Amino acid sequence: MNALGLLRTLGPVDLRNVRRDPLLAWALGMPFSVALALRWGLPALADWLARSYSFDLIPYYPLLVSGYFLVAPTFIGFVVGFLLLDERDDRVLDAMRVTPVSLRSLLTYRIGVPLVAGLVVTLAGYGLVGLVTLPASALLAATLLAAFAAPIQALFLVAFAENKVSGFALMKLYGAVTDLPIVAWFLPMPWQLAAGLLPSFWPMKVVWQASAGAPWLGYACVGLVLNVLAVVLLLRHFQRVLAR
Repeated sequence: MNALGLLRTLGPVDLRNVRRDPLLAWALGMPFSVALALRWGLPALADWLARSYSFDLIPYYPLLVSGYFLVAPTFIGFVVGFLLLDERDDRVLDAMRVTPVSLRSLLTYRIGVPLVAGLVVTLAGYGLVGLVTLPASALLAATLLAAFAAPIQALFLVAFAENKVSGFALMKLYGAVTDLPIVAWFLPMPWQLAAGLLPSFWPMKVVWQASAGAPWLGYACVGLVLNVLAVVLLLRHFQRVLAR
């Protein structure tokens, strides 16, 4: 059975499992809650800061909106990562080896679904936020790069977490590390590129560049290579974990 067959077979099962788990259901809806909070909260905050402290928050909108490109797909990765943890702990992945479903097809499904879901959710959330206008090509590039955060987080959790308890701790660590590129906004070039060691930097950099009308394509290309590399390395490590 290929990945598309698994989508038809396992997709409804995964949705039922998510609906039955309040935490996972909450995480699945959070990207849209964050988008609406940004849409209505940022203008109100900007107005209050301008009136109370004569501080103009609007020039920082690209930074704040680019943060959404980090947050939205990580919730998808959290959901898929915990589904994978359940499958690993329940020996479902081991059982798959003696069925017509190949491990490669299962992993393709588990990587492809969060990647596509992260892309759709991030793109939809950007439309809800509506505070920064990006050219269509730059928006698609930034959204694609951001979407890689979903399979990256999912694979990170299932590859390194021993159980769900340690998964929560690793999720907090992952979030703290991947949010570090926000600091790069305040650094001049080329010092900003030090944050480029983290895949999460590149979608943000594309947003910053495109919102300022500056060249962004080169950053998108580098980001694509590094994000694909991160997925490949995590996938190989996860396969080694399964082989133990």
